[in-house]
Amino acid sequence: MEFRRARGSEQKQMRVQQIINAAAELYLDIGYDKVTFTGIVKKLNFARNSIYNYFSCKEDIFLALLLQEIEKFVEDAKGIFTTEAKDVDTFCEEWAQLWSRHALMMGIFSIVNTVILKDATETAHKEYRANLHKIFWRLGDTVKTIFPSFTTEEINLFLEYQTFALAIFPTSIEFKKLNKIPIYEDPSFGPHTFADEYVPYLKMILGHLQRQ
Repeated sequence: MEFRRARGSEQKQMRVQQIINAAAELYLDIGYDKVTFTGIVKKLNFARNSIYNYFSCKEDIFLALLLQEIEKFVEDAKGIFTTEAKDVDTFCEEWAQLWSRHALMMGIFSIVNTVILKDATETAHKEYRANLHKIFWRLGDTVKTIFPSFTTEEINLFLEYQTFALAIFPTSIEFKKLNKIPIYEDPSFGPHTFADEYVPYLKMILGHLQRQ
């Protein structure tokens, strides 16, 4: 694709989205470590100096990508969970499937604090922090729909506990496939799917919240 300099805010936003999309495609193809600023530029057929009109570094691009993926996750949850949960087991399976559909988000989230934020610019870092909570905490409205008896405190606790999903994802088969990590079978410590690990935990925290 020929990447010409954008004119006007709408075209600039289109360029930003094209850069983000290119980074996402490279991530899925070769993994985060192998994605470079130069590689993104080459994929877009864009003059390297011109990309600085939009992003200062690879890390800033991935922060923008992550915010978009979190937005998709929240909107997906809102569209799927529109009524009160009648059966905990069914809910837990469907909630785990929701997370699994957003493996790209979880994959990036799992390295954002340990890898990406170390080299992101201060401006991008602050923007990410500010928008992360605005987007993710909108999920509280969906949780209230699912569990109408939950208090505000219980909803907030449920959302806080969801960070465990991001902690266990790097141990899953899905994460290994996403990041091109070899998978070795082992009778005692073999790989598991994300749902295998997450559903029991989710049932445990719901049991805790519903007993309060």
